[in-house]
Amino acid sequence: MTPNEKNLIEFLEKAYELTVSAQKCAREENFDELISILDNRERAIAIAQTMSERMSLEHSTQEPETVAKINNQVNQLINKIQSLDESITMYLQAEKSKTQNEIAKTFKNKENFSGYNLNKTDR
Repeated sequence: MTPNEKNLIEFLEKAYELTVSAQKCAREENFDELISILDNRERAIAIAQTMSERMSLEHSTQEPETVAKINNQVNQLINKIQSLDESITMYLQAEKSKTQNEIAKTFKNKENFSGYNLNKTDR
């Protein structure tokens, strides 16, 4: 395995670790930390993508078996990240629905309350 291939795997593993942390934050509704983690993960994935593009040029001179082995490792990590992304998306969609319901409830309460004229009270 070349140093570039090792680095690519390391960056994808780091992206996976960050995704696990992001899932935990989403589950615990810690959205401030979630945003920070997802920003860092995005950077790690961008670096991995750049490295992957560079490696594709190197792979033309390597044996097909070696290339297939590396591609298999990369694909496994990507699939693990994608499955966690689906979980994170589920948590975020649930939070979105909850927030929309709270906004609708607040708006309805405001509308109901505005029907009362508190300036005209007879005693």
